[in-house]
Amino acid sequence: MMKFLYIGCNSDVFSRHELGFIVALSSITDVDVIVLGSKFIVNKLRIASDGGDHLLTFYEVPCEKFTRSHRCAKIIKEALQVEDYDTAFATPRSPIFVTRFLQNPSQRTILRLWSIRAAKLRDNVRFGSYEDIFLFMPSTFANSFYIFISKYAIAVDHATYMFAMKAYPLFASRIAKLYPPYGLVVEKSEDGLKQQVLEVIEAKDYVLGFTVLGKVGPYLKFEAKPHAIVLYLLAKKANFDVVLAGSTYEDWKRVFPHIKPPRNLHIIGRGFGDDIIAELYKKARLVVAPITNRSVSNRLLEALFYAKPIITTDIVKYIHPELVHEPYLYISTWDNIVEDAVKLLRDDDTLKTLEKGARRAYNTFFSTKHNAEFVKRIF
Repeated sequence: MMKFLYIGCNSDVFSRHELGFIVALSSITDVDVIVLGSKFIVNKLRIASDGGDHLLTFYEVPCEKFTRSHRCAKIIKEALQVEDYDTAFATPRSPIFVTRFLQNPSQRTILRLWSIRAAKLRDNVRFGSYEDIFLFMPSTFANSFYIFISKYAIAVDHATYMFAMKAYPLFASRIAKLYPPYGLVVEKSEDGLKQQVLEVIEAKDYVLGFTVLGKVGPYLKFEAKPHAIVLYLLAKKANFDVVLAGSTYEDWKRVFPHIKPPRNLHIIGRGFGDDIIAELYKKARLVVAPITNRSVSNRLLEALFYAKPIITTDIVKYIHPELVHEPYLYISTWDNIVEDAVKLLRDDDTLKTLEKGARRAYNTFFSTKHNAEFVKRIF
């Protein structure tokens, strides 16, 4: 019987798309998860996606620098019988190096690709991250090495896949594209926080958007602020309640000190558990999910998972070209998204079409079943 090992850094493993992929793997066979962190801890966590939930063992091991990969591998070998695993799935940088020290001749390594820095150079320069110009060649060479030492490399968005195919033609036969499922850790939020949010959204039919005004730098300037302004203008122009999640009122006042949000713009905070997020999506009439960067968008993935009508920006054409404008979602631009959203809110038939399209798109291109079948095929 096959047995899988998944290895990733802390921030990688607990991203929505990787949790969903881990659930897809666990629907095939047993999976253990190695988290490269700062200390040694063993946790049992229940991870859920569209394919149900699975109780998995997560081993956090100290490995903060890739130069310590050999030592990290030694700790893993002491904790696990690594020869029992015939395939290791690893994210770039430290995790892929760790697999080299764990690997025996019968094992396969499959690389997860969603963050080739060089592939996002155009967007990052546009956002003022000019230091990425100097990282272009190092990023290109590093990822070529990661692919070289892997049996396969799975890109999780189309932009990354196309960059890899053009940059590494010698490895084209081992590069694949597979859109990930949405995953979450099953846990309950504090009753007080949950009740507070539920009181805001009770019996409402609102527009929902997530943006993180608590961040700084290019992300705040080129994504979080424009997204918040879109939600603000929607609340001003449409006779609908608008819920802004992911930011606090204090975040708003810091970023927009001279703009008072209208009464129908509800800024409800951040740090919610997935049970609260599910409630937020349940009553949303429309999800506003603009995309700025050409890499996988967890918020778009989340909205598709919850099968809600979605309006987004035309960058989606680069990361998921299969998601065509109507019926899957509504593709607008940053300049027109407010006016287009207002029109959609008054069009019940199109909203129903988009809701059905979101569900069909997720099941067709992202689901755990689709991912599991794909993984079986590459074996």
